[in-house]
Amino acid sequence: MFAEEWPLLMFTLLSQLAIGTFLIMTLVYSILESKNFELTAKVIKPAMRAVGPLMAVALLLSLFHLGKPFGAYLSISNLGSSWLSREIITTGGFFALWLVSYYLYRKGTVNKVLNWVACLTGLAAVYSMAGIYSSSIKPAWTDVNTFIAFFGTTFVLGIIGASASILYSTKNSNISAETGEVLKKLGFLAIFAVFIPLLYLPIFITGLSAGPGAAQSSAQILNNYSFQLFIRWALSLTGIGMLFYVVYKQIRAAAQVPMNMVYLSVALVLVGELLGRFLFYAMAVPILIG
Repeated sequence: MFAEEWPLLMFTLLSQLAIGTFLIMTLVYSILESKNFELTAKVIKPAMRAVGPLMAVALLLSLFHLGKPFGAYLSISNLGSSWLSREIITTGGFFALWLVSYYLYRKGTVNKVLNWVACLTGLAAVYSMAGIYSSSIKPAWTDVNTFIAFFGTTFVLGIIGASASILYSTKNSNISAETGEVLKKLGFLAIFAVFIPLLYLPIFITGLSAGPGAAQSSAQILNNYSFQLFIRWALSLTGIGMLFYVVYKQIRAAAQVPMNMVYLSVALVLVGELLGRFLFYAMAVPILIG
């Protein structure tokens, strides 16, 4: 993978982490708000604070891929036909909506309608990111796998980010029954989000192997990286399993949250998804080369 791809790699990963965390956080708030408003406002606080800085760093990294970073505004001129223009509008729009949402949160108000609009804008941003790659001349990217991978990462990192936020907010107290139930359901959702891309992987590799020269070259690269591919999934699954082991243990024992295990689980998932995104870029071979 060429060095110039790293800013894009980190941009997609961090922005999907931010968008996914905000999405799951909004879902959790919508479920718990009517049961205990004060507790719900408390558990979403760390995530609400983290989303903006993560998105800001992601947007800053995206500028390094442009030949003229300060001319980025010119890229939005083809909104009707350019996936890049749509990506810039939607990612920038998500960040702007977070700013308004966070301002209201600091004032003691949570606007659910605004938050869900921000979530939809964020999902549109993820779709636009995938759209850019799916319209390239690289067979490994033009497959539906790109959309599955990007949305899978968004949900996996979002669930991990939001769950870690909830556990962090309750680290000095017991997890409430309502919060515990939500965390358990998020655990099942996380497993589903991980297994969908994993189950599609054999279909994806088979399709590449039966394709033209560039596609076959991509399949060979994945074969060469088979050990890294195994480690990628092992890390993500182990991290998710560890995090929700903590959840079940705390619910049953009614003890304080062991944050070291939470931090380790988040780190494992992040490294796993980072490795997966590295392989996404590494396997891409243009048709002209193949």
